[in-house]
Amino acid sequence: MLKDAFIFYYKATELKDMLRQGAVVWKVKKERYESIAEHTFGCMILAISLCSELSLKLNLENVLIMLTIHELEELAIGDITPLSPENKTELKEKARDSVLNLVKDLKENKKLMALTDEFNLCETKEAKFARAIDKLECVLEFKKYQDMGQVSLSHITSEMLKHKSLKAYVDSGKYDLADIFFLYHSPAFKEFGIDENFWFSLLKNLKY
Repeated sequence: MLKDAFIFYYKATELKDMLRQGAVVWKVKKERYESIAEHTFGCMILAISLCSELSLKLNLENVLIMLTIHELEELAIGDITPLSPENKTELKEKARDSVLNLVKDLKENKKLMALTDEFNLCETKEAKFARAIDKLECVLEFKKYQDMGQVSLSHITSEMLKHKSLKAYVDSGKYDLADIFFLYHSPAFKEFGIDENFWFSLLKNLKY
């Protein structure tokens, strides 16, 4: 029913008013922080462009639905960052239930939940690509902040350095913040030819 479509719209678009917590945690010097909905839009644009240029043989429609629907869980559990102290495993069931509750009155609810589960399992080529896009968009956003002088390693705190991977990268003295973000998530990108060599030869020198 059309009523269910509009109810779903109003609930889902509350993501327009929820801030991406990465920018909050890192105290990015920006008048207005990015919303989760803006991150989703960025992911969709990135997916369309990379799917084109990498000539990937995959179902782009399913990728775009995954990138959109999986974010709905954040209405219930919030935006969880790598530095968040929450037990991420314990949040998975709550997250899935929250998405199910949001889509249950839509006629396409089974398809939407199947794609949500596909994204979370990350076994298909579409899910792996969607997961890579979700991470890479965050990296590129922080690279933009860095390029504009809005965030840097000077924003790091002693509490953040309790995260062993982050501390190891910082202690090496080799990397700036955008480098660290990329390297931390790089396993998700390598399958698509976006590896450390690509980052340091091209993306590092591509300024916003």
